[in-house]
Amino acid sequence: MKINKSFYRKLVASLAIVFSLLSIVEGLKVLSGIKIPEYLVFTPLLIYNIFMGVIGFITGMLLWLNYKKIVILVKIILGAHLIVLLIIGILFLTSHVAAFQSLQAMIIRVIIWLIIFLVTFKTNKIKEDYIISRS
Repeated sequence: MKINKSFYRKLVASLAIVFSLLSIVEGLKVLSGIKIPEYLVFTPLLIYNIFMGVIGFITGMLLWLNYKKIVILVKIILGAHLIVLLIIGILFLTSHVAAFQSLQAMIIRVIIWLIIFLVTFKTNKIKEDYIISRS
């Protein structure tokens, strides 16, 4: 069965765009005081999430446009989220500066960007394999 790489890339691009827009909107609501969560808000994490929402949106658009070096950007986003997840996990366990909901949200971010990375990597690999086999 032949994999339609364009379909899967557009699917994860859409996921990146929608998820990133939701992160930006929700983050800005909390930052501006329009929405007040029932848990402790760790402001540096909130700012990080808004910033990475913007980066994720741009990445989703580039993925949609089939930008050739997108895997590098997706790796950076996934790596950043993994590092922040580790930091939030440590803060939650040691000082409770970060709420459990923040930890859950970072786990969701990592899972979503892991899926985006795997699909992006796989569709790039198919392209490279096709070029090599045609040589």
